[in-house]
Amino acid sequence: MIDPAPADALARIAARAQDLRDAYRPGVQPLHGDVRAPERTLPSADPLSVALPADAWLVTQDAGGPRGYTRDGALHVDDGVLRSADGAPVLGYPGGSARAALPVPLRLPDADRALGRTTDLQIAADGTLAYTRLAVDPRTGARERERVVLGRLALARFPAGTQPVRGDGAQVAAPPGVAPHLGTASDGSFAALTPYRRDAGGVDLLTGVARLNEAYRAFEALGAVVRSRVGMQKTTMDLVK
Repeated sequence: MIDPAPADALARIAARAQDLRDAYRPGVQPLHGDVRAPERTLPSADPLSVALPADAWLVTQDAGGPRGYTRDGALHVDDGVLRSADGAPVLGYPGGSARAALPVPLRLPDADRALGRTTDLQIAADGTLAYTRLAVDPRTGARERERVVLGRLALARFPAGTQPVRGDGAQVAAPPGVAPHLGTASDGSFAALTPYRRDAGGVDLLTGVARLNEAYRAFEALGAVVRSRVGMQKTTMDLVK
C-alpha cells in the first residue's frame, strides 16, 4: 500500500505534467489557474473555424445527454450536423435569436445535401451559419444562387467566479445548480466572433515548467523525510534486537 503523502505528491506531479501536455490543445482549460495565460489565436483557412470572445463558450449536446461547453471553435460538419472538434453537436438558434428559444443542433437540410446543393458553408462574426444553395431553373436552364441561413451559434457565459467542471479534452460542464447565461454573438451581451481564426491554447509554458519543477522538488523532499523515517525505524529495531 502506498503511503498517502507520496501518493498525493505523485498526483500533483501528474496534474502539473498534464497542464504542460495540454499547452497547445485548442480550448483546453488548465487544471491549475496559476498556469493560465491569455488565450492565443492563430489564423485558419477553415470557414468553420472561429475564435470566441474571452468570456464565451460554445454550447454542445449529444442526444439525451447533458449540455457541454467548449472554447474550441474549430468546427466541422459530419452527417449534416455542425459539430465541435470532439464530434459533439453544436447548438444554435434556427430563428436567429435566443429570446424565448431553446438552442438545438444546427444541421443542413437533407434534400440539399442529397442534391449536392450546399456550398460555401461558413460562420460569420455574428455567429450566423449559412451556405449557398445552387439550383438550375428548369424553364430557362439558368443557374441560381441563394444564400440559406441555418441559424446562429448559441453562446454561453458562466456567472462571475464560477469554475466550470473540467471534463475530457476541451469540454467542460456547468457546476451543479449553475445555469449559464445564453445568447448569440453581437447581441449586445456577447462580443463578436472572429472568423478564420482558431484557439491556440491558454497555458503559460514557462510558469507550467516552473510549477512542475516545484512539484518534483516537493516529492524529492518528501522522499528524504520518508528515507530518514525508515532509517530511524531500522535503527530502533536494531537496538531492540
